[in-house]
Amino acid sequence: MLTKEKIRKILSSRIDEINSLNLPHFSLLENIEEAASLICEYKNKKIVVVGDYDVDGVVSSAIMKLFFEKMGIDVEVVIPDRFEEGYGLTSKLLERIDGDLIITVDNGITSFEAAKICKKRGIKLIITDHHTPKIKDGKFVLPDALIVNPKISLDFPFKEICGAEVAWYLCGAIKHKEKLKIDLREFLDMLSIAIIADVMPLTHMNRTLTQMGLRRLNRAISPFAKAIKSFFNKELTSEDVAYQIAPRINAAGRVSNALIAFEFLISKDENKAFELFLELDRLNNLRKEMENDILEKIEINEKDSFLVACGDFHEGVVGIIASRLVNEYKKPAIVLTSKGEYLKGSGRSLGNIDIFELVSGCEELLEGFGGHKMACGLSIKEENLEKFKAKLNSLIAKYDEDDFFIEDFVLGELPFSEIDLELLDILKSFEPYGEANPKPKFIARAKVESVENIKDNHYRLILSQNGIYQKAIIFRYDGEFGEEITFKFSISENNYYSREVQLIIEEIKEKDVSKN
Repeated sequence: MLTKEKIRKILSSRIDEINSLNLPHFSLLENIEEAASLICEYKNKKIVVVGDYDVDGVVSSAIMKLFFEKMGIDVEVVIPDRFEEGYGLTSKLLERIDGDLIITVDNGITSFEAAKICKKRGIKLIITDHHTPKIKDGKFVLPDALIVNPKISLDFPFKEICGAEVAWYLCGAIKHKEKLKIDLREFLDMLSIAIIADVMPLTHMNRTLTQMGLRRLNRAISPFAKAIKSFFNKELTSEDVAYQIAPRINAAGRVSNALIAFEFLISKDENKAFELFLELDRLNNLRKEMENDILEKIEINEKDSFLVACGDFHEGVVGIIASRLVNEYKKPAIVLTSKGEYLKGSGRSLGNIDIFELVSGCEELLEGFGGHKMACGLSIKEENLEKFKAKLNSLIAKYDEDDFFIEDFVLGELPFSEIDLELLDILKSFEPYGEANPKPKFIARAKVESVENIKDNHYRLILSQNGIYQKAIIFRYDGEFGEEITFKFSISENNYYSREVQLIIEEIKEKDVSKN
């Protein structure tokens, strides 16, 4: 049986805590001081920032734009159109870029052809990225450019930072170089959104920056933050960012144009920001409809250890569909759609399965690819698709069954006698929860005293155990409730009338469910 003190010890053991004064110094990132010097040298020439259409890329672009504005420099920000230009700095994208210096954010580590074109045109190129570079014979294979990336920085102590953090660090190096009085904490609200959205481990420096960023987000200082707070009208947590805010920001690049999200983040007017967030909300609802339509008609071979699906799907949602397949079948998945002469798509992984490594092993069959351990993007000729599927399923055979396991982070059995506001405060002290610091879950058995259907298949319950009562909620439940149930749950705070504990039931053990 768990106690409050046992829970505190378990949660303490998984947190690598540092304070804001001990964040790694920008100079530990290889080439960052050279990059800052080059930017300062070109500050009176035309600088173009090339971002990406996901949350991390859009936030990176917004931070760079706002920082340069504070310097009095009007940089041009270019975010590729997912449907017309694809991901990152490409030769096609360069056709519409005219500048003296290009700075990529959250992309560029595989832009070999674009780097050659920049050199030929006399354009200086700085690549800031966090994705894993290609490796050949044990060495990084890098584009011909000035590159700032934690993955190639031997002295940087924490490799798993997102693209927006690299961009933020570059701003810090420029600030130091120019002796500027710009408070980089102003960007922490949007930076925390990027860290959470890009599923970075919420430990070490990521935990510190996210804590600081969420505090600033809830203070609603920036116009975009005021719009978000007005929309949700609640204290925002890392879970709200992951499941409510990030999908809306992502929706612009998935089904429309990421510039909508970019304009939202850099908006100077709260009313304008709120209008843009309403548009992001509309696009997110459209994205959900697209997903459901695709999931109804998608075809896969369930016998495969690595799932690969292909069809006439909307390109903007294939990554989410891959995630849904991973969650349903507990296997890595890649979803592809036709894009001109190629198939183009995204992959997602689980457990200890390194999808980037597996896809790298099929490089000779691909036209291009990139990513990291848990996600990838790629393009392939249709004629190579069956060979690709076969090779992936051959390569994945090296993994054991345990490597496919998605750990559920159930800490153990928790008696109702331990569930109170004191426990709630202990749990809140270890926030933000997310990757590498998941929200704790528990098991309990209790009598069902009452059941109320709130709406559709959402229920409110009163449960009792040894004379102690607890309120609980279960969402999207199709089953029936027995007199007693064994269930998995997390603990949340309900402030509707007064501050109280509420159990969120995630699963009811089937054999305990019987008709009353």
